[in-house]
Amino acid sequence: MERIQQLAAGMPAIEIEGNHKVVLSGRCMITLYSPQEMQIHCGALRICVTGDGLELQTLDASELSICGTIASVELLTG
Repeated sequence: MERIQQLAAGMPAIEIEGNHKVVLSGRCMITLYSPQEMQIHCGALRICVTGDGLELQTLDASELSICGTIASVELLTG
């Protein structure tokens, strides 16, 4: 239920699977894409994923997933 409320409020749901996958649910836009860093805007949040061998696994209207060796996931505001 909390996830549905987050998505309705325009906030992304973030799932981290070990150090190999990050899944963002909601409307997101990629603003920086490289094998070492990806920055994604999801409403009022910017999310920065760093690591090695990063690549998009899924990208559609409701979900974006990044796979590779994940070193960090940062939530940036402002």
